[in-house]
Amino acid sequence: MRVWLVLVLGMAGAAKAADAGNAGEGLSWLKKMAAASRQLNYSGTIVYQHRNHVETSRIVHYVNPAGGEFEKLETMDGPPREVVRSNDHVICYLPNVKTVLIEERNRSARNFPALVPESLGGITESYAIRKGEVDRVAGHDCQWILLEPRDEMRYGRRFCAELGSGLPLRAHTLNEKGEPLESFAFSQLTMGGSFSRDRVKSKYAEKSKAQNWRVERSGYTAAATTPSDSGWTVTGHLPGFRKLMEAKRSIGGRGASVSQIVLSDGLAAVSVFIEPMRETKGPSLSSQGAVNIYTRPLSNHIVTVLGEAPTATLMQIANSLEQKPTTASLR
Repeated sequence: MRVWLVLVLGMAGAAKAADAGNAGEGLSWLKKMAAASRQLNYSGTIVYQHRNHVETSRIVHYVNPAGGEFEKLETMDGPPREVVRSNDHVICYLPNVKTVLIEERNRSARNFPALVPESLGGITESYAIRKGEVDRVAGHDCQWILLEPRDEMRYGRRFCAELGSGLPLRAHTLNEKGEPLESFAFSQLTMGGSFSRDRVKSKYAEKSKAQNWRVERSGYTAAATTPSDSGWTVTGHLPGFRKLMEAKRSIGGRGASVSQIVLSDGLAAVSVFIEPMRETKGPSLSSQGAVNIYTRPLSNHIVTVLGEAPTATLMQIANSLEQKPTTASLR
């Protein structure tokens, strides 16, 4: 019996060592993916799918010799839409309604293929990371990297990274049953090539000026943001989630500022917005793909929590939000 116990303990120790090595290799792949999506030149066609909805877009991404990042994303299905990005400055053209939207990119927001954050601190506390099989996507060999949640507060993720560069070619967000909530994939991809500013210029820019399209500037801009005490705190226990940012924002058309808190588990980001109640509303819940939105009234305020996390997580965050005593006493 003792011999069998020693053998079992020995095998368990070997398995733990193998898991640790696998996790370390998986984390290296995540870092490689994060760098590739931001530092490589690439262009191609992206297919997004959730439930029965399928949307196709064309993307062009370049980094110039000075390190500037430029990108153009154009939808191929439904009403035309074009998004042009120069570093953190984003312009969205909506030709059907002759509108131009201008905003600064939210650093917590990520789009395919740049789904992996540059900083991965604490991610192994929330996810078990391991390598999967080698696959093939859009004519390129890729390595599957699996992120399995350690609890029910987050979704699972799967990425297939191109073997040479690490560029994510396919990504799945999985629910608690391991079923895809949404997926992104390149159906066609060209990597490399020299920087071409012409390919990331908008085809609507001159037309929008000549025809005097309506220009709307988002209230969520760097200039309108004041990093400060929001006056609110999340009191509940949220394993793995850490506060990334806290601020008060000015939004056009609204007299009072909006408080924002951004939480992250190292991969998924959840934003909490608190604003004075302008009309009576009850709790509501909506979703699109892996993004859930929960809204509830709280102390003459409206709380909105949104992010790629299960609805139970968003509701827990919203229900554990409290106004700080120093702020409440000033009312």
